[in-house]
Amino acid sequence: MEVFASVQGEGTYVGELQVFLRLRGCSMRCAWCDTPGSWSLSSGDRARVATPAGPRAEPGWGTPFQAACWIAEVEPGEPRTVSVTGGEPLLWPEYLIALSKMVGDRPMHLETAGGHPQALERVLDLFRHVSLDLKLPEDLDAPVELDGESSPGAVSLPASERAPRDPAEWRAARRRCLELIADRDACAKVVVSSGRAVRDYDPLLEDLARLAPGVPLVVQPMTPVRGLPPVSTEFVTEVAERARELELSTRVLPQVHRLLSVP
Repeated sequence: MEVFASVQGEGTYVGELQVFLRLRGCSMRCAWCDTPGSWSLSSGDRARVATPAGPRAEPGWGTPFQAACWIAEVEPGEPRTVSVTGGEPLLWPEYLIALSKMVGDRPMHLETAGGHPQALERVLDLFRHVSLDLKLPEDLDAPVELDGESSPGAVSLPASERAPRDPAEWRAARRRCLELIADRDACAKVVVSSGRAVRDYDPLLEDLARLAPGVPLVVQPMTPVRGLPPVSTEFVTEVAERARELELSTRVLPQVHRLLSVP
């Protein structure tokens, strides 16, 4: 979807200068998603490559080699860490494997919704850092699977691992992902939205405390999007205090790149 240099606005590495590779395609439908344009795929998709000389459009179905060239091209100075985001990058495990061989010595970070633990297990060793969302099923509409029929040539999406469809499946996916990142450079992120109770977040926080207690937690106030009301500071603090009761390393961070008015 796009390749650009910016400031990491979320998680443990907030403030670090990085290059972002945003992949299209996501079967999940988070109510507070700030990039719904990344959900769908079509054969005519274009990629925005934001070079220092200005952005340009490229064919969206770029190879891993082309993506690596674009990463180098958008860097305004020395090579940066590459943050792979989306959409949902774990829809494309083969692409990630190939990309890792193309980016040279640049560390790669993964931002994932945590709904595809089988794919995460396949690619985990490629990434220096994983930022794992812990999502409330109540914040999600029914998933819309991508079947790859619109993909040109041999490109297709993995049909073997669909997105979780109910609270039980989300719980199983979340727990497996937490087991995978427990001893890694990783962070867990909980987006706190309005209209919820603190107890709603207990299953997420308790799973983190039990399965990956050493992984730091970022409590992120929802950025108001598409008419959703903002969440109060008092409520965000209550959720963070509940996490601290469980002895989790907890910090509250908004989307800093939004505050800086950068992509």
